[in-house]
Amino acid sequence: MPTFKRVNSSDTQVFNYTDSTESRLVGIQECSFNSQKQFTELSELGKFGTQNRILNSNQTTELKLDFILNEEKTNDPFFAFTDSGFLSTGSLNFKIRDLAGENKISGAYLQNYSLNLEVGEIPEGSISFQADSISYNDTNNLEYNEQTSDSDIAFLNPNNITVSTNFDEGINTTSYCVSSVSIDVSLDRAPVTRIGSKVPKYRYPDPNVNGEISVSILKNQVTGVDLSSLVLEKGNLTIKFNPNETSEKTYQVQNCSLISVSEDASLDDDTKMNFNYSFNLKDNNNIFN
Repeated sequence: MPTFKRVNSSDTQVFNYTDSTESRLVGIQECSFNSQKQFTELSELGKFGTQNRILNSNQTTELKLDFILNEEKTNDPFFAFTDSGFLSTGSLNFKIRDLAGENKISGAYLQNYSLNLEVGEIPEGSISFQADSISYNDTNNLEYNEQTSDSDIAFLNPNNITVSTNFDEGINTTSYCVSSVSIDVSLDRAPVTRIGSKVPKYRYPDPNVNGEISVSILKNQVTGVDLSSLVLEKGNLTIKFNPNETSEKTYQVQNCSLISVSEDASLDDDTKMNFNYSFNLKDNNNIFN
């Protein structure tokens, strides 16, 4: 009878790699990638329809990783492997290995980075990359005995998070009942391709792109947007996990401004207020401390 290996989530592992090292990412909740050919359709005089299709330059593979935050940054698919920050022009390499074989994704540039912190939920992050190439190898596969539970990883406690600010329009956990906080950074990158190559040499980020912070609170006082000043107030917002402990982990966003406030009230539920802030990536190239 023919033999086959059925691949599920417990038989899949993700690695970051260089020419000399290989590091497995722990706490990965979801891994997905997509390769789609970019091409131009060619027609000919005197004939109907498309006659040929030719590949364009800038062939791209999309990679997305969702992960649980832990007390170290060793499982962060971006900050664990670079100190250059969001606006880095450098790239990373990843391997996705399972029982069937291995996918190698090289030249991966950051496209989106987000964090989601919510009451009663384990803090999670999501990150996506634009990559130059992908290859397939059916020999370097995992074995059943290589499964791991990551039971020795100290994942963050959602009950031990503080939010603090240093400006009047900021929200903090001292004065407000914060129910959720999210940070989102989305980058636009311009590929630079040399003559004779289909793969970009670099993918330069747009430095004028802004990141966003959303804070949701249970309403306990009347507040809103202050329109008395022509220039928007700016200040710092700091999120701390396990504050004042040796495992303290901090995300700090500088010079952010409140841009909108909304209120939601529905039957048999608490009234919530949502505060949205914007920040410049130039001042916040690396928000992880």
